[in-house]
Amino acid sequence: MLSFRLALNTRTHATWHWDTDRWCRDDSWIRPVVHPVLRHDIGHHSGVTTLLVRDTAASPTPPEVTLHNRCDESAADAVRGDALLLRIQTGRITLTAGAGTVPLYLAADGDLLHGTWDLPSIRHLTRRSGLLDRAVTRALTRRHRYSSDTLFTDVTMLTERATATFTESGLNATYPAPAKHVMRARALRPGVDATATLAHLLADAVRPWHECDVTLGLELSGGLDSATIAVAARMTASTPLHTFGLIVNGALGAEQHRRRVTITRQVAAVDEILRAHDHAPFCENGIRISGAAHDPRGEFYREAFEALADSAARSGVRIMLTGNGGDEIMAPRIDEVPPPPPQALTELSWLGPRALDAVTAIDDNLAPSAVLPTPTLMGFAIHHPAYLRAGIWPVAPFTHRPLIRFAEQLPIELRLGKKLYRDFLTQAGMPPLVTHPRRTEHFRDLMQHGLRHNGLRLAERLLADGMILAEQGFIDPDALRRTVRRAHQSATVPSVLCDTLVLEIGLRSLQASTA
Repeated sequence: MLSFRLALNTRTHATWHWDTDRWCRDDSWIRPVVHPVLRHDIGHHSGVTTLLVRDTAASPTPPEVTLHNRCDESAADAVRGDALLLRIQTGRITLTAGAGTVPLYLAADGDLLHGTWDLPSIRHLTRRSGLLDRAVTRALTRRHRYSSDTLFTDVTMLTERATATFTESGLNATYPAPAKHVMRARALRPGVDATATLAHLLADAVRPWHECDVTLGLELSGGLDSATIAVAARMTASTPLHTFGLIVNGALGAEQHRRRVTITRQVAAVDEILRAHDHAPFCENGIRISGAAHDPRGEFYREAFEALADSAARSGVRIMLTGNGGDEIMAPRIDEVPPPPPQALTELSWLGPRALDAVTAIDDNLAPSAVLPTPTLMGFAIHHPAYLRAGIWPVAPFTHRPLIRFAEQLPIELRLGKKLYRDFLTQAGMPPLVTHPRRTEHFRDLMQHGLRHNGLRLAERLLADGMILAEQGFIDPDALRRTVRRAHQSATVPSVLCDTLVLEIGLRSLQASTA
């Protein structure tokens, strides 16, 4: 929601002034993201500068309540919903995060503190020798964790509700207390209509965004989650919806297309489709092959989703509704349905000694229980910056707090297989083609296409050039060469090869741009 460069010690009498796109004071500057639904308020009192950035629909707390400096008000109490609070005083800078729709990366450089939602903008502070072992290993093994860790020892991510403090002693991030959740499902009272309650809660989640008086879009895959959001958005919309989606090839894509046509007709949407295979992983016209600086911890299908975001921006969309979080709030608990075992490391035969040694540390420094499901937050961190770059504010109605609390209490039979969504869509008039599809959309074929046509050649080129991950001991280049040779002769390319390639080419992009 903002970027900044702040000096720890500056002239106390110097004043902040607005210059083009940022607040400036001596060598310090703060650049909020400018968007119709975002508001920033800055105040200065008794030597303390306070800046609050928030979205006006989900964080309605008025600035006059949050910008005073009463000593009995904690920063955590001041930050409600999706907001970020920054306090600056001589010798001390403090940041407190809200819900975490977009990430905030922090890095100290002497007496300067840098912050940004767009990691490449602080690439000059990243070093290939400063890779964090457990974070790199999480990325290589697909064992992602929600943490203040980033790939780099000198860069910290401010997690939801956390506080970061920068003083002469350095940068220190403090996790909040674990969020409170309903820990057990409850039986519905006689006569309660769970689908009607879902409809009411979704309408409450979507309605404020319709009232923002900007063009609103909907990321529609054709699956249950996005179809549910589409119906909810139609219930509260006064203008036609504008939907966007990626269609895969083959019979799966044909069925996906039929579902999309059915959904968009039902909700009276103007639909725009992109062919996902035109933007497969590592395609020639994508950001990864271009060499442009980008976050190595990116979306697998970044090329396709960035094309979707750009398409929406060209259509004038400023808010994008998504179905993110729909899986997580319906997911069974561990005590209800045991989770699948973790992926065996034998499939990653090319892991190097440094990664193998770090496997035991994968669960170190984890953030506590969050208000939102942690997989949803991790998805936000990799999915949402592309929307911000396109001038779009992403919104996930499934993360509406009352809806999360409602879902936590639902009986398991309504959550398994997302039965509640299916019932909701059936009541909305959706046919079995939508509510009970024979085959659901997935991107596995798109991944195979990208790896087969682009990834294997890329791997060979990276190995010939010398890989950062090999140089740093995270992968065994000889083992990776053998894997690539076998993949050329096999019907299926190991999908986890994508993780290694994404990480390597992302690291290269930061180092090359820095140089």
